[in-house]
Amino acid sequence: MFEKEIKNLQQIVRDNTIGNAQSIALKHILESNIPVNVKNFFKAEIEWQLYTERKKENRSSKFDYTQEDVSILQEQMDFLLVYHYTFSQKEFFTSLDRCAHFLFNFLCRPQWTLENFLFEEKETLPFNELTLKFRFCGDYGYYWSILEQYLISKNKTELNKDEAVHLLRKIDGELIKSHSAVELGKMTEPFFGFIDYIQQNSGGSPERGIPVKALVYFFEDKRVTSVSHHLLKLRDQGRTAIQYDELIQILKDSFVKKGFSVEEEVAKLTRPQEANNGVFQLHLPDNERLAIIKTIFRNEESHFTSTVEKILSSPSWDDAALALDHFFTMNDVEPFSREAIMLTNALQSYFTNRQSKDET
Repeated sequence: MFEKEIKNLQQIVRDNTIGNAQSIALKHILESNIPVNVKNFFKAEIEWQLYTERKKENRSSKFDYTQEDVSILQEQMDFLLVYHYTFSQKEFFTSLDRCAHFLFNFLCRPQWTLENFLFEEKETLPFNELTLKFRFCGDYGYYWSILEQYLISKNKTELNKDEAVHLLRKIDGELIKSHSAVELGKMTEPFFGFIDYIQQNSGGSPERGIPVKALVYFFEDKRVTSVSHHLLKLRDQGRTAIQYDELIQILKDSFVKKGFSVEEEVAKLTRPQEANNGVFQLHLPDNERLAIIKTIFRNEESHFTSTVEKILSSPSWDDAALALDHFFTMNDVEPFSREAIMLTNALQSYFTNRQSKDET
């Protein structure tokens, strides 16, 4: 599907880096005029290579490599070793081929690619290896951002494959559920940006945009079947490629969320809301409030305050309930726990009182 674009990308990178030289240092690749995700891939390959070499080293237990100053020096040395690494011509082209195929797979089907790439033959990965693996995946950075936060909050030092697959699907599911059509379209920006760079810098065909089939794969990967089916109909009608602005319009015309059209959702979100002037404050006895902060917000009162304020700014209880459900899901809060029920009841009472006031 992207054979021509892959070939063009490889030529662009070659022209702007190694050319006809017999070798090239990573530092020159990082300083060249090529896409950032390509630079990230080359750097990540060398970081992973150095990591695997470090694992094979036979270090004597008599020396303490965990000392802070030793660790800092080790990190500095590793940085320089990676930065000055030199690719032979053959090694460079091998890495470039892997890079091009990986990036097109990842940009087109990020969830499928991550599920296959992260673990490969392993069932469990330690935190540090996950960190290194995600350095290949600079686009769609929200995956690692949320996963990293999850691992830290749970004090987990490793992640197994089944749990990772579940979390990746959960992340996308929650984002899709909370996004409007325009926001959903914006998730494709890295994909469109990459394709646009190649098309602008390779000449040849005047056709612009992403093949409809690739966009079908993208939305199937995120399990937004209504959009993928709509795109398939467009393909059957003869559409071969779609540009970014066209996709946004298509999504506005076809995307339906929670039974409301996008236009209705946008109208509700942009409707002026009455400022919270203290007429209806969240009614929570001190003992319940403290229990909620301790159990749900891990004793972070500022997190409690900002979350509640965000939910209270919703135009209706239906919207607030969705926001609350999203918060519970992303923070692994059991919605039927005692503290979660107390918070839900207090928030619902706030909106019930506000509606009563609006009707009088």
